[in-house]
Parts: sequence; structure tokens; C-alpha cells
Amino acid sequence: MQNALQLAASQQMRFLLAGYMGSGKTTQFLTLPGKKFMYVFDPNALQTLRGHDVDYKEFCPDITDLNLSVQTLKAGRGDTNKRRPEPKTYIDWEEDFEQRLEDGFFDDYSWIGFDSFTNFLEIIMDRTQYLSNRLGKQPEQADWAAQMITCQNVWRVITSLKLGVFATAHLDLRQNETSKKVYNHLMITGRLRVRLPQLFNNVWACHADIDAKGKPQFEVQTYPDKEFPTIRSQFKTQVYEDVTIPDFKGDLTKYGLGRLLRQFGYGPDNIATLAQRK
Repeated sequence: MQNALQLAASQQMRFLLAGYMGSGKTTQFLTLPGKKFMYVFDPNALQTLRGHDVDYKEFCPDITDLNLSVQTLKAGRGDTNKRRPEPKTYIDWEEDFEQRLEDGFFDDYSWIGFDSFTNFLEIIMDRTQYLSNRLGKQPEQADWAAQMITCQNVWRVITSLKLGVFATAHLDLRQNETSKKVYNHLMITGRLRVRLPQLFNNVWACHADIDAKGKPQFEVQTYPDKEFPTIRSQFKTQVYEDVTIPDFKGDLTKYGLGRLLRQFGYGPDNIATLAQRK
């Protein structure tokens, strides 16, 4: 009979970092030890990755994906866009991902990154509305449902990979209609706000501030509270952990998430244990 006393700690780490723009989410990917690959859906992420040892592939909507007509909420009213381009960013990504899986591409990496959920969901919605002949119009319930199902199925595959997973998501400030309490809300569609975080063993909130000396300071919050109810952690950490990177030259694994992983016994020398490789 199995007994939890002998249960080993999970070594396959999956980080979801949520925060507002400029809170340092993407930057933390640079601090992770081992070989890293990132799928980039937000072109701003490239400014963070530039000059660092990170392999990447960009899938950002280009001008051929854009529907430039104006559509109102009133049914049947809107400008006619004769171009009606076919958005292919999502299917191009899907083809690329499946090919890499088939070729064993990810076997050489310790981490796979996705930046960000927000943009990834947008390219799924573009494709969904194109297929339902509603491109450029207000999404309907069927569009949202198709988007959620597609995203959920994709991420069940991604989080089953035998390597570390890193993803970012944006936050939005909301107010509970009954209690009137304000809380931070993941900018993820519908029930995905509950289901997707369940696929990660570390869901942390990123904060940016200025210290008393006028220098930028970055923290991650690793325990939930009323303002950030979605947070979870597999580690015993402080509620707030300093992840500031004081120097972007040299070994960045000494800082941020890399420093925390070293603290819990995961450094460059034993990074292979992250993937539980045989």
C-alpha cells in the first residue's frame, strides 16, 4: 500500500507567473538553470530575451491576420472589409509544436516557455471566429467555448511533457458584485481561470515597485490572499520573495527564480532531475 510518508517531492516544475505589464514576468525565464526554449506570442518579450542564451520561435499575428473593419455590438451593423484574411498564426504554431514533439526536439531542453496566455488565447479566438465565419464580429458563446476547449486540450499536452514548463499571464482588477471586494483576476477566458492554474504546481504573482533609494524592486508572491486568490506553491517559501536581478551580466541563475531553485536544491549541476529523466 502506498503511504504519503515516502512520497517524493515533485521534481517536474511548472511555473505560471501572473502580473501586470512591467512586473518582470518574462525576465524570470532568464534566471532558470538549464537549456531553455520559448514560444513567443507577445513581441514585447523579445526585448527581454534579446542578448541572452534562449532559443525561441515567434508566433505573433502579422498584418495578414488582421481584420481592419469596424463592427458594433448592434447586430448586422459594421464596415465591410473586402480583405477578410485567413488568420493562420494558431495553425502555424500547432503545426510547429506537433512537429517538434514528433522529432523529439524538446528532449534536449530543460524548460519550455510560453509568453503569454493572453496573446495565445487571442490567436485561438482569431482562428475560431474565422472558421465560424464571424471574423471581426463580437465573439459569441460558441466562440468562447471553442477557444476554451482548444486551449485546455493543448495545455494538457504541454504540462505532460517531461521538462519544466514556464508561462506568463496578465492580471486585471475586478470587484466582487456581492461583497464589493477588489481582487486580481487572471485575464483568461471563463472556467480556464480555474482549470489552467490547476495544471501548474507554482502559480505566483509578480510585483514591481521602487525602493527607498529609487531603484526598481521585483518580488513574487507565493501564498494566496484576498487580492490574489489563485496563487499556489510547491515550495515552503516566504510570502514575498525578492527576485530582483541587480546585474544582467554573467550568470543570471544566481537571481530570481534561479536563486530560489538553488535554495531548494535545483542548480545547473542537477537540472536534469527537473524532468525526471531516466
